[in-house]
Amino acid sequence: MNNNEPRQFFPIFSRAEVTSFIALVVSLGALCVSIYEANIMREQQMIMQSQQKTSVFPYLVQDLRYSFGDGGEFIYEIENKGIGPAKIKSATLTLNKKPVNSLVEIKNELDKIFPEEADYGLSLSSPNGFFISPKEKIVAIKITYKKFKNSMDLIRNLTFKYDIIYCSIFDDCWDINADNKED
Repeated sequence: MNNNEPRQFFPIFSRAEVTSFIALVVSLGALCVSIYEANIMREQQMIMQSQQKTSVFPYLVQDLRYSFGDGGEFIYEIENKGIGPAKIKSATLTLNKKPVNSLVEIKNELDKIFPEEADYGLSLSSPNGFFISPKEKIVAIKITYKKFKNSMDLIRNLTFKYDIIYCSIFDDCWDINADNKED
C-alpha cells in the first residue's frame, strides 16, 4: 500500500447504486406518509358515521294525559321527540302489572275495575311495527267516559306500562318503558 494514496473508509458506489438507494428511501418515506394518511381517513370516516347516526337519532317519550269534566278521557301517547324516524320493534302492554295482549283482555280488566254504571269507551292501537316520524304522536290507549262516581280516582289508579324497544334506521336500538326510564 502506498502511503500517498488516501484511505477509503467507504466502499465506492456507482451512481446507479446511489440513485437506487435514494429512490428506496423516498419510497419508504412515501409508504409511511400513506399509512399515516390512511389512519387519518379512517378516523374521519368514523366521525362521519357518528354524525350520520346522530342526524337521524330518534327519541321516544310516553305521555299520559287526563281530562275531567262532564265527561273525561285518559290518553296514553307515544311521541318521537328525536330528529329521525323510530321503528318500534316490540311493544308489550301491562295494565295494573298484568300483561294484556288484546283489546278484549284490557276491556275485561277495566270491567273489573270500573263500576257497572260506568259508561266508557276504549280504543287501543298497538304500536308494534310502527314507524314514527320526528315530532309525530300516536295514541296508544284512549279511554273516554261519561259521568260516573269516583272517575278521577279510578282513572288515576290505573297503571298502564308499555315496554317498547325501538330502533333508528341504522339499527341502533333502545328500550323505554312507561316510567320514562331508558336502558
